Amino acid sequence: MRRWILPAAVALAATLLAAPAAAQAAPDPAQAVKAQLRPERGVRVAEVSRTVTSQASIRTRYHSGIQLAPTGPVASWADVEDASDSRSGDGQGSKPGQRAAVGTSVYTTGEAVAEFLPKDKLWVRTRQDDSHPNLALAVASKQTINVFDPAVLKTALKGKRAKAVSGGHLYQGTITYAQLYAAAKGYYGGLFDGAPRGAYAKTAVSWRLWTDARGLPVRLSTTERARSGAYRTIDTRYSGWGEHLIITAPAKAEVVDWEERRRPGPDAPESDIGLSAAHSEPYAS
Repeated sequence: MRRWILPAAVALAATLLAAPAAAQAAPDPAQAVKAQLRPERGVRVAEVSRTVTSQASIRTRYHSGIQLAPTGPVASWADVEDASDSRSGDGQGSKPGQRAAVGTSVYTTGEAVAEFLPKDKLWVRTRQDDSHPNLALAVASKQTINVFDPAVLKTALKGKRAKAVSGGHLYQGTITYAQLYAAAKGYYGGLFDGAPRGAYAKTAVSWRLWTDARGLPVRLSTTERARSGAYRTIDTRYSGWGEHLIITAPAKAEVVDWEERRRPGPDAPESDIGLSAAHSEPYAS
């Protein structure tokens, strides 16, 4: 009987020693996100962005839903709220309202377009084929790093060690727009109308990414700073990965095309209802 005690004890000890190492191994976030890119599945987003310049401090809140597909986000909706201490009229999404992106159209309702809506209409539609490489993502979030692209995550996380935290892991680092472009030329090339050049290429984004036990992003915080001292922080939280989600366009009877309405005056720039309200360029000056 003793002949079996020692081998069994050695095997048990080896198992116990190996268990902590296995438990500490962090799942690959890029692979975890890739597994979520399925038709009619989605994720919820809660985000606060803050832009601070010498003239103003702008805070915007997003509560969004993003419909996913194997190619990434394909449709979205968003409730947008001005969280600034005072309205600054910056034309960057500070006016509250609701937006939806379906296909090549963006639908907007609420204060941002109230003056342009006929009494029998609820939504203004703008067609924006070339204004952003992914309308669904632009409407739902201002976040700089596209976590829905496994290639972008892989590039950002290269060489980074995972720190165990409650419920998952934490990663942090910096990445330039040139590196982001190299990881996803189609997406970031669309933002810059080609490869980022000069100061844009060197602009560094500081980031921290929290993931859950499955490796899925639950929070992403990014910061960009300009030479002028201006800076932008974006804190995004993700939940409900994999939920069944189908986003459709509003009923035609409730929609008026932007082209059918009068053009806005100097105090109501067209960007108030366009995609520039959902996307900001990086700080480089």
